[in-house]
Amino acid sequence: MIKKNFKKHNVHKEASENLSIALVLNIIFNIIVISGGIFTNSVAILSDALHDLSDTISILIAWILEKFSISKSNDNFTYGFQRLSIFGALLNSTIVILVSMTVAYEALHRLFISQSPDASGMILIAILGIIFKGASLIRLHKGRTFNEKAISIHMLGDVFEWVALLIVSLILYFANIPILDPIASILVSVWVIYNLAKTLIASVKILLQSSPSNIDVDSLKKDLLSVNHVESIDDFHIWSLDGIENVLTSKLKLSVNSENVNGIESTLADLRKVAIGYGIDETTFEFTYLKK
Repeated sequence: MIKKNFKKHNVHKEASENLSIALVLNIIFNIIVISGGIFTNSVAILSDALHDLSDTISILIAWILEKFSISKSNDNFTYGFQRLSIFGALLNSTIVILVSMTVAYEALHRLFISQSPDASGMILIAILGIIFKGASLIRLHKGRTFNEKAISIHMLGDVFEWVALLIVSLILYFANIPILDPIASILVSVWVIYNLAKTLIASVKILLQSSPSNIDVDSLKKDLLSVNHVESIDDFHIWSLDGIENVLTSKLKLSVNSENVNGIESTLADLRKVAIGYGIDETTFEFTYLKK
């Protein structure tokens, strides 16, 4: 149990370190992109300044909640604070989706207003955007927590956006087609909304204690019933605390009486082995027995 808790602690500790580095990178880039957006008169870059501000706020929230998620359990929160990580993913996904919708809305208005941005300035800022956002994405993309996954999706969307803006700015450098600027912003905003919506739904499911998506419940029940002495499953509950640690509680009827201590202990050990095979960290089994 100590090793298992230590491992879970490390997952959230690493997530906190990854998010802190991404936070610093985004603060620096915030200053660059806000200044660059005003200088170049680019709606895509100005809208991304709003994106980047939401990035920084989201990462800050994720970092704070991730730090608290490794706090020890107490009498009031007996499972600890791991779900703060999921709450962070839920909150951040909501914020970024709303910001992306605002950006897309503003870009739609700009479709009908012909304003030529400074293409050379856009090229420089787009290159810096790819570097800074790419560095944040590299740090976060292997993260296991939903917090990191939510932020990394946004970082990936930002990388795509800056690549698109680099292409658009290169085209604008040689041809005056200002409509490409807001179109690029709209397309990337739609991509971000779509992908973060999936993370948002997954976070809500975890908070509602739905069965983990990576576990085949019917197969799990079948394997539990195949354990020696298990006659039936009278009650069954499985959920995930944070998208990483899974919990199972079940009431089982055994085909032995309560005096068969060796048989009961053997059955319990086999049940736990089955659960571990499905990636279930915490198990509680309650038995009912044959009458004497």
